[in-house]
Amino acid sequence: MSKHTVLRKGMIALAFLVIGIILYIYSALFMPILLALFTALMFEPFVKLLQKYMKTEKRLGAVIIVFTSFVIVTGYTIYVTMTTLINQFVNFIYQLPHYVIEIQLFVNQFIDDFNVLISDIPQKHLLVQELENQSQMLTDQASDAAQNVIPILASWIQSIPDLIVVTLIFLITLFLISLDLPRLTKMFYGFFKEETAVKIQYVTKRLGKVFLGYWKAQFFLSILILVLSYIGLLFIVPEHALLMSVVIWVVDIIPLYVGPALVLVPWAIYVFIVGEAAIGLWLLVLAAVLLIIRRILEPKVMGDQMGLSALATVLSMYFGLYFLGIMGLILGPFVIIAFKSAMEAELFKFSFKI
Repeated sequence: MSKHTVLRKGMIALAFLVIGIILYIYSALFMPILLALFTALMFEPFVKLLQKYMKTEKRLGAVIIVFTSFVIVTGYTIYVTMTTLINQFVNFIYQLPHYVIEIQLFVNQFIDDFNVLISDIPQKHLLVQELENQSQMLTDQASDAAQNVIPILASWIQSIPDLIVVTLIFLITLFLISLDLPRLTKMFYGFFKEETAVKIQYVTKRLGKVFLGYWKAQFFLSILILVLSYIGLLFIVPEHALLMSVVIWVVDIIPLYVGPALVLVPWAIYVFIVGEAAIGLWLLVLAAVLLIIRRILEPKVMGDQMGLSALATVLSMYFGLYFLGIMGLILGPFVIIAFKSAMEAELFKFSFKI
C-alpha cells in the first residue's frame, strides 16, 4: 500500500472522527435533524410498500399518507397522555385540603400514641426534643424543595416556545427528507468508489433488517408486558385494569429504560397520598416484577431478532447507556451490528496475528 493511499485513508478517518466529535458536542443542535433522518429511514419501508400498493413511482402521495398517519397517531397519544395527567393533577389539587386534614389527624393521633408510649421512659424530654429537631429539619428541607419547584416549573414553561419551534423543524425536515430520500441516498453513495459503495449498501441493508428485528422484539416484549399488566391490575384495581394496562403498553413500547415504572410508580405515589397504602404497595410490586421480567427477557429476545448474542446485546446497551444516555440503549446494539456488518463486507480488516 503506497504512502499516498495510507495518507488518504488517514485523512478520511480523521475527517469522520472530527465530524463525530462535532456531532457529539453539539448533539442538542443537530438532534432534530438527525432524529428526522432516523425517522425517515424507519418509515421508508412503509413508503415503498404504499408505492407498490398504489402502483406509482411518485413518492408524494405515499409520503403524505405515512407522514400524516405519524403526526395523527403521535399527536393523539400526546393529547390523551397530557389530558389524563392534567385531569389527575387538577383532581388532586381539589382533594388536597381533604388530604391535608387526614394527614393532620393522623399526625395528631400519632403524637398522642407516642406520648403514651414514652410516658414511662426516663429523660423522655430529651427524646421529644430530638424528634422535634428532626421534624423541624425535615420541614425546612421540604420547604426548600417546594421553593425550588417553582423555578423548575418556570423554566419548563419558558422552554415551551423553543420546544414548539424544534418540533416544527423536526416535522418539516422529516417530510422533506422522506420526499427526497432516494436522491439523498444516491448522493451519499456517490461520495464513494463503486466497490466501497456496494459494501456500504450491504451494511445499510443489514441494518435495515436489524432495525425491523429490533421493533419486532420491542413489540413482542410490550405485548407480554400488556398481558402481565392486565392480569396484575385485575387483582389490584380491576375497575382500571384495562385502561391502565393499555397506557402501560403505550409507554412500554417507547424504548425507555424504566418502561412500566414510568406509569406505575407515580400512580403508586398518588394512591399512597390519598391513603390507600395497600394498593400503592401492590402497584410498586407489580412495577418491580414487570421491570425485572423485561430486563431479563430483553437481551435474549432482542439478540435473537437482531442476530447478536445475549451477552453482546447487554454490553452494547450498557455502554450505550453510559456514554449516550437513554438513546444509547437503542444505538448501542446498532453500533455493534454496523461494525460486525462492516467487517463482513470487508470495509476494513483487523489482524491480530503475530
